[in-house]
Amino acid sequence: MINKSNLMTTTLTTPYMYYNAAPGLTAEADVLFKKGQEHFDKQEIKEALECYKKALETSPDSSHILCNLGALLAAQGSFNEAIKVLKRALEVDEKSAAAAYNLGTLFVSNGLVQPAQEFLEKAYAIDPLSAPISNNLGILYLHMHDFEKAQNYFEETIKKHADFDYAYHNLGTLAYDQDKLDEAIAWFNKALEISKHNYATYNDLGCAYFLMEDTEKALDMIKKAIELNPHYRMPYYNLGFIVFNKNLLTHTH
Repeated sequence: MINKSNLMTTTLTTPYMYYNAAPGLTAEADVLFKKGQEHFDKQEIKEALECYKKALETSPDSSHILCNLGALLAAQGSFNEAIKVLKRALEVDEKSAAAAYNLGTLFVSNGLVQPAQEFLEKAYAIDPLSAPISNNLGILYLHMHDFEKAQNYFEETIKKHADFDYAYHNLGTLAYDQDKLDEAIAWFNKALEISKHNYATYNDLGCAYFLMEDTEKALDMIKKAIELNPHYRMPYYNLGFIVFNKNLLTHTH
């Protein structure tokens, strides 16, 4: 029997939250914030960071600027600085769901379970209708191997947001991790009905089909993942493993 651990799959964590507008800024800070957004949209990260930092000089208590700056620092891997900025955003506005969510997402992305739980649950208490928040809470509990809570959060997410494909994918991952392969395949296919361009879902679906001994479908799904994103490394590994495994089985008989 094929060892599932030889295949590479992934959960889908929703990304950091950014504000498109920031109320109550000085005129100078408002101009800088908007310039920062323009740079961010163009993925000019260094310039966006500079604009946000300069905007804070005249509006130092803007939780919106702090939240965007902290999220951008977190995305760039500046872990300690991001924590400091995002915690400052929460000090300024304790009801900032985005700041609490960004902190929780930063911690869960780095495998720090306890602070991730604290801040994601705080974000959820502020905004229980947010799909990204409940999705990432599900991810957290999946990492904690509390499958029941993980499933509850993913199911709650799709109940409130029926078109949120990440939660369907993650329900597939949850079923996959529990060796419920038929169920996993059904969830992955549901996710693809909503978002047919999600290469991660094609990759994971291919792994599930291979474990079900449907090599043809497995290869089709994994090749589709590569076609959609040639820079995504997981399907290349899985493709190599499947081809090697298949050839090994052929030569054995």
